[in-house]
Amino acid sequence: MSIVDRIKASEDVDRELVDIPEWGVAIEIRSMSARQRAGMANYAEDDDHSNSERQEALWGFLLTSCCFDPDTGERVFSADDMEWLLNDKSFKVIDRLTAKCLSVSAVLRDSVDEAGKGSLDSLTEME
Repeated sequence: MSIVDRIKASEDVDRELVDIPEWGVAIEIRSMSARQRAGMANYAEDDDHSNSERQEALWGFLLTSCCFDPDTGERVFSADDMEWLLNDKSFKVIDRLTAKCLSVSAVLRDSVDEAGKGSLDSLTEME
């Protein structure tokens, strides 16, 4: 088997099960692919939208890209879910989930602590 074939066959996606007691569920957070990570920069550099619009778009991107049902392996959220999710659900939970998406994807320099501290304000490029 060639080295390329071995790389293709390898499983390098990081996964972490996150309990969301407020919702009575656990969600599997998976790391982003290299293409997803590169695409994430579009949300920070979008000069056509306000900061809050860019923030909401980034949250939606992270939640739809990284959150999976641990039982079925299917994505938890679709773009259609963002309206009710961002309007009706607690920022505390959304912030904790999106920060975990960044952490598992090696985007945050420091992991989010158990109190949910560390938000998207601490978004950094890896050194």
